[in-house]
Amino acid sequence: MSDTSMPKTDTRGSWFGRALRRTVTVTGTAGVFVLAGGLVVGGGGILAERADAVIGPDPAPLTAVSALTIEPQQSLVVARQFQGQVEPAQTVNLAFQQAGEIELLEVDEGDRVEAGQVLARLDTRILDAERTRLEASRRAVEAQVELAQVTTDRQSALQERGFASQQQLDSARFNLADLEARIAEIDASITRIDVQLSQTELVAPFAGTIATRLADEGQVVAVGQAIVDVLQEGAPMFRVGIDPSLASETAALNGAQITINGRDYDARFVGLRPDLDPQTRTRTALYALETDEPVYLQAGTLALAPSIDQAGYTVPLSALRDGVRGLWTVLSLTPDEAQEATYRVGTEAVEVLHLDAETAFVTGTMDGPLTLIPAGTHRVVPGERVRLITQTGAGE
Repeated sequence: MSDTSMPKTDTRGSWFGRALRRTVTVTGTAGVFVLAGGLVVGGGGILAERADAVIGPDPAPLTAVSALTIEPQQSLVVARQFQGQVEPAQTVNLAFQQAGEIELLEVDEGDRVEAGQVLARLDTRILDAERTRLEASRRAVEAQVELAQVTTDRQSALQERGFASQQQLDSARFNLADLEARIAEIDASITRIDVQLSQTELVAPFAGTIATRLADEGQVVAVGQAIVDVLQEGAPMFRVGIDPSLASETAALNGAQITINGRDYDARFVGLRPDLDPQTRTRTALYALETDEPVYLQAGTLALAPSIDQAGYTVPLSALRDGVRGLWTVLSLTPDEAQEATYRVGTEAVEVLHLDAETAFVTGTMDGPLTLIPAGTHRVVPGERVRLITQTGAGE
């Protein structure tokens, strides 16, 4: 009968085989890693050699800028101009103090008149008649005064001789006094008529020119109705509104120059109005023109030259950049010690003291001569290295 049982397995031989196979596997894996590392090192060296053989790109060229060198100033004289008008020293609207009909009007617009000249006259027939009546009344009272004086003297003599009473003498004296008072009253009325007659003449108060004629002969005018306007000639006044900040610039105000129709005139500063013009917000300055020419009612220009007594720099407006906290900045240039013929861009904070059309007067953190970038400041940043294409000084 055949043996059907399973053969016995050699356990020691199986363990040895497995160990052998594990050793072969580890050894193969290590060899693979060593080979891969060698390839990496060798490949890196080859790549490095190839990289060293390639020529790198050229460095970026330096930004080219213009430079402006300026010197500090101890002060700045600012030229300013203001428009004004020439006015006569005095302007008067002449009118009658009496109502009536204009009998005579001898002047017209543009006529030159002298001081004391009669310009117009009213019809005085009513006043003349009243004066004549008063004179007649005075003569009648004068006759009564003479009679009263004779009566008084006679009563005095009779009273001394005892032929007249004291009552009769007193009555004569009081009658004489009453008549004398009536004469005084008539004299006052005559004086009043004389004053009214003098007021029927329109007289020029000063030498000047007739600017406007507002009435004609034969016209009946009321009391105070304007007849003519008279402009005083000589020493015309120049009235101009100026910046209120210049009110304290005494030297500039006294040294002003006034130009009228292209011609310069000397002027004497008279003073400033204490208030502000509500429309223009300016202070009104008055100047007496030193000329006798009839230049009034013409426009003129006042030229002032106030100074800013503070050290600073005059820079182009294009050199200013926005800063922080309301300040401005400018870009300065200083030589770069690390590379010849190059400059480093710096920044300086400035405060604007005055502006005009093209320049600004500033003060700030800089000291001594200043080299800055006058334009194109948006092309560079602080700290950047730049090269110069042009360099000029202030005023060149």
